[in-house]
Amino acid sequence: MATVACGRPDPASPSEQAQDPGGEASASAAPPESGKPAVASTSGGGAPSTYLAFNQHWLEGLAQNELDLDDVDAVFWHIFSRLGDDVIVYPSENYYYFLLYTNQKQLQGNIRLPAGRRENGVLSFAYTEFRESPFVLQPRAGRSKFFTDADGVKITELDRFTWNVRYKGKDVRFHLNQLSQEPPKLFSLAEDEVFIERTFDESGYQFFLVFGDRDDYFLWILNEEEPIADTLQPLGDGLLVGRRSGFAFLIDEAHENRKILIAIRGQNATRNDYFDGPFDQLADNYVDEVGIAEYMVKASPSLRGRIDKYGYFTDRARSSRVAISPYWVYYTEPSLMSYVANARASENLYLYIATKGAMKTPATAARAAASTP
Repeated sequence: MATVACGRPDPASPSEQAQDPGGEASASAAPPESGKPAVASTSGGGAPSTYLAFNQHWLEGLAQNELDLDDVDAVFWHIFSRLGDDVIVYPSENYYYFLLYTNQKQLQGNIRLPAGRRENGVLSFAYTEFRESPFVLQPRAGRSKFFTDADGVKITELDRFTWNVRYKGKDVRFHLNQLSQEPPKLFSLAEDEVFIERTFDESGYQFFLVFGDRDDYFLWILNEEEPIADTLQPLGDGLLVGRRSGFAFLIDEAHENRKILIAIRGQNATRNDYFDGPFDQLADNYVDEVGIAEYMVKASPSLRGRIDKYGYFTDRARSSRVAISPYWVYYTEPSLMSYVANARASENLYLYIATKGAMKTPATAARAAASTP
């Protein structure tokens, strides 16, 4: 059960935090080509574009005090009115993220067309004051809301991956990411592993999610078939760490040197930034093809009858979702290296990674009980 966190909140509720695994509290863009969105757009001259921000605009934004951050409708219109006619939503749970500098604050948020709800005319909107350091004083500004036709938001499906949103006379076409769901091509799966899905994280990383069918656990594996939006630096003992992300990958020599996500940086998890791990970017647009809830229940049988096909809890008043986070959280490189050494020395490397060293899953517990005299 250590691979599944029960109770990840829907990001439309920015103030809530995910629980620890096992249920314990702890400017406009051109639309993508079919099935293959370009990560980098191009300028009129055909050269790859860059992202350029100016200190002038940051300072001017912080000094602006005309936006009421308690008025979620006003903030939504402030963001929506500045979108281009077409936007590309890369993350695979369909979040269109933004940063906003105003009222002496840096805010982060998202507009989302959630699968299973957009068909019913529901748009999710959320923002919260960014925790630039662990010492930002509370309370932090933030609001969230589900917008519907009653609020003047009209959502129209143009095709499975293209949705038009109309609000106050403005139309924006949201182009959702069409991810191939073919099994990995550059490495083989272990004998008892099942490929589940490909995902696209807000960090720019792309992953394969696989399931260990013998011991009922998940693993996140780096997708090297696509560009990597980071530089992976070696730390020794077959470990690579993202220079920007802090994502730690263990090289798996037994399977064509595939790279298993073994840990994430604790500071990123604390800040809830783009590098907090891929748990919150499942391939929702392909839920009927991949059957993710089936694997969640296998990993944590207590979920049976309590979640929908996306992994949202059906027995809780507040929207929350199962989090698949089979990776450790580290704060220092020495502690990370010690953890890697323990993983290498364990009887089952994959199970150690997936359970964060606990080495207990429903399947292993059942086998242990069966072998007890």
